[in-house]
Amino acid sequence: MKQIKDIPLFVGVKEQYTIAKNKGMKIVCALNRANGFVTHQSMVGWQGRGCDPRHPHYLFRRDEDAIYLNMIDGDDPKYVNDAMINPALDFIHQNLSNGNEVFVYCSLGESRSPSIALMYLLEYNLIEKSANTFRIFQNECYPNYQPKNGNLLYIKRRWGI
Repeated sequence: MKQIKDIPLFVGVKEQYTIAKNKGMKIVCALNRANGFVTHQSMVGWQGRGCDPRHPHYLFRRDEDAIYLNMIDGDDPKYVNDAMINPALDFIHQNLSNGNEVFVYCSLGESRSPSIALMYLLEYNLIEKSANTFRIFQNECYPNYQPKNGNLLYIKRRWGI
């Protein structure tokens, strides 16, 4: 579990979910499915290879203490979109503004969860927006950042970097 900058925003992996929950952290789950772990699938209850797009919680399910994203880590940015990311960024901002710690996790802690942390920094102007943004984030905030192309393209398109 790694803190991002000097704000109470932490990034990690699925195995750290229970630790974060026990500490009272608010949770952003960026993991669509993984057997034996808390994921979008386990919280929404879908079966098989994917959630039915007609399901009311297809993109995310938000509770008081957590938001569970149906976030697929791929090379195509179609799996990352504003309708999913905006509620996650709002959830993070509301909880940080209320003095809560927020834990964002995915399977390996390399792509989805650090990408969401970077998106938060970009959305609230807490990191430089330039061609160097990814390098700055990796060097100063999260050395293990290895985003898939889908996240990279989404971030570049949305924030113009």
